[in-house]
Amino acid sequence: MKIALSIIAVTVLNVISSSHIFASSRSVPDNRSLLEQLDKLVAERSSYMDKRRAKADSVEILINETVDVGRQLQLYLEQARLWSGISSDSAVSVCNRGLHLSMSAGDSTYVQHFFIERASAFFNRGQVHDCIDDLNHVENVGLRPGIERHFHYVGFAIYLTLGAFYEHDEQWTNYLAQGRRHLIAHKRFLGNDSCAVRYCDALINMVDGKKKVMASNLLKVVSMTDESDEIYPYANTVLGEYFMGAGNYDEAVYYYAKGSITNIRNANLSGVALMRLGEMLSRTDDKSRAYNYLAVSLDQALQGDMKFNLMRLNDAFMDVSSAIDKGKHHRLALLSGLVVILVVVLALVAKMIINKRGEVKKLRDVENRLARANLAKETYITEFMGLCSSYIESLEGYNKLSKRKITAGQTDDLLAYIKSGRIIVEQRRKFYEVFDEALLHIFPSYLEDVNKLLQLDKQIVLPSPRVLTTELRVLAFSRLGIDDAAVIARFLGISTNTIYTYRNKLRTRAIDRTTFEEDTKKIGLI
Repeated sequence: MKIALSIIAVTVLNVISSSHIFASSRSVPDNRSLLEQLDKLVAERSSYMDKRRAKADSVEILINETVDVGRQLQLYLEQARLWSGISSDSAVSVCNRGLHLSMSAGDSTYVQHFFIERASAFFNRGQVHDCIDDLNHVENVGLRPGIERHFHYVGFAIYLTLGAFYEHDEQWTNYLAQGRRHLIAHKRFLGNDSCAVRYCDALINMVDGKKKVMASNLLKVVSMTDESDEIYPYANTVLGEYFMGAGNYDEAVYYYAKGSITNIRNANLSGVALMRLGEMLSRTDDKSRAYNYLAVSLDQALQGDMKFNLMRLNDAFMDVSSAIDKGKHHRLALLSGLVVILVVVLALVAKMIINKRGEVKKLRDVENRLARANLAKETYITEFMGLCSSYIESLEGYNKLSKRKITAGQTDDLLAYIKSGRIIVEQRRKFYEVFDEALLHIFPSYLEDVNKLLQLDKQIVLPSPRVLTTELRVLAFSRLGIDDAAVIARFLGISTNTIYTYRNKLRTRAIDRTTFEEDTKKIGLI
């Protein structure tokens, strides 16, 4: 059940930053020993990951040895939840296998279980549309008994995260309203679980802007629970956000560190407490520790394919890297001056320079990893488009096959429906929506960057918000490294000649026609 709920803490600071310092009943903590404990766990984090992977692999062995379908479904669900915090790709794969088996067995309860788990994995992987489609499917067909509590838990986690992440988007209030609806529904199934009820109340208070009440409830939650409770790290992370927004950095470090420790021990890569702790420490003199925490968070985001965390880390890691780099250059300049003045300490200075070079090399290595992470975002888009195109082609093949069967004497209504081509039109429309959303998500200023290359009176205006024109889509493929007109034509469902026509029209509108194509390929580069 560990899902993207932790991402709420990444941007909830914007929701609560205007609050005053909350008067905690706990004394101001001595965080030194707590951070030392966290440093040790960070160094040993691979052992916790290995244990969780080994457990997931052992479940796979049990699945292969089991012939009872009911037991297999139970094991698939357990395996999906084991993978959910460490690899969203593996979690999606296991959910798909479980869905296929449960559909074949006609077990509608497990079908809904796997749809819900897959929605969580899709969300962690950044596939928001697919995630919401799975949740809507479950709700539209009607929730099976025993599914309700988990369904609404996943629902409020996803929608509150979206509301926090897209704070300035026009869908912001709708996401929060949906999250609040699921929170209220979830509470109805908690029974006498007072801790979970308080946690729900705290999140409702957060949505309603009741910051102090929220913090009070969360403090009671963390006092009533420990690391064995799945809400414990999330409650600590949100408390860290609250106290950081209130300016109480000692309290913020304490709760961030508690959340980070629990996430590492649970091998939960989707947690953001360590990343937020690194961001906060980067504003202090403890930049070395901040650098280490952010580097580990980056590694975890790449390892687990947690795209939300990866995108949030880009800016934070660049900032702290820049600050560290400036500090290193300043110290190197100072040491160079001392070499001239204090010849007697030449050996010591030389040793320090060697150490600094090693640190610079380490910094460059991490910067290269960050560059690969940015490249991975483009690769994700290209692969996703390939999947969508393949799906469209599969539907076309299905359409032709269905037509032949109907001609052979099957249902006339089905033949008429297939001849209408509505399946292809609908799938292509969905492809456009996913493509536009993904591109604008990774390149938020894409339209503005393209218009900067065009003459003032010939710039492009979108027909509606977040919906690209065909010419912008053609240009976007070139930006992603796809220049073959035939490939682009297959993606967009238009002729090759039309592709050439759009390219020529855009070139004639450019400020500099000779470099226009190269300029467009530089959009979004760091």
